[in-house]
Parts: sequence; C-alpha cells; structure tokens
Amino acid sequence: MAKKKNQSRKQELAKKSVVESLKFQTHFGLKMMGCAEGSMWHEQAETEISFIEELDLTQDIMDLKSFVEGVKKELGTIPTPEKGDFCTSITAIALGIASIPVLDDMQMPISWQDQIAKKILTMYYSEDNRNAVVDWAKTNGYNTSTYLGQPIVKFNHFYVIIERTRK
Repeated sequence: MAKKKNQSRKQELAKKSVVESLKFQTHFGLKMMGCAEGSMWHEQAETEISFIEELDLTQDIMDLKSFVEGVKKELGTIPTPEKGDFCTSITAIALGIASIPVLDDMQMPISWQDQIAKKILTMYYSEDNRNAVVDWAKTNGYNTSTYLGQPIVKFNHFYVIIERTRK
C-alpha cells in the first residue's frame, strides 16, 4: 500500500515539475521576444498553459519542443514561419515550436481541445529539409510512421505530420 502511494506521489511531483518547466520556458520565451512581464501575452500564455495541463498535454508539448530544438541544433532548420497548426498558440510560439514575424498579427488563439480532437496536427519544414527532419526523428528515437503517405511523429496524445513547404 505504501509503495503504491509513494509511486503515485512521484508521478504527481513529476507532472507538477513538467508544468512548472513549461510555464517558466514559455514566459522566458515571451520575455526574449520583447513582451513585458504582465502583458496580455503573458496572461494569455497562463490561460493556455492551464488548458494544456487540464488536457494532460504538458509532456507532449515539452517533447515537441525538444524535437524542434534538436532539429534546429543538428540540421540548422526551423519549422516554416506562419504555417501549421501551432502558429495560433502563444505557448508554441514562445517555445519556438512555431513562429510568426509579428506577435501582434497572431490569429485568434487555438482551442487545444479542438486541436487534440483532430488527433493529427501539422508542422511544415522546407521542401529541401523535410526528409532530413524525418530521418533525424527516426535516428533520435522518436516514434515515426506514415499517414496517407505523409511522415508523422507520434506523441502520447497527438501525432504531428511533417509536411513540406513548396517554394
């Protein structure tokens, strides 16, 4: 009984740690983008993080951030700006998962519940780098597959299609 209780406690602490890490990295990313502490962007990020936590997506978002950072570090490429399902998420933009040139031009924020209901989200890389990104994901332990001929990376609660941006 005590062992089960301790295991449950460890899981709760690990989940809390991931949420705190997500909050810190999101707010730090917003500061790096020039958003003042307490601005509407920070408030919107807090609200979005609460929804992400509620839907138990925190670890998936952090894993996706690690994926994007790994690709950037090893291949020197980032997801195509202003394209994909993550471009309307202030959290994804602050974490570097997506980018837009001017934060004030961001479209209406996404509903994470609607996004997860789709199950398959899209991320775009340039046509020249897309295959290298997929190969990198395979060699670095990410669970990959294909869906309708498109490569996907599988996370716990959603899949990400790696699309190519046509020139």
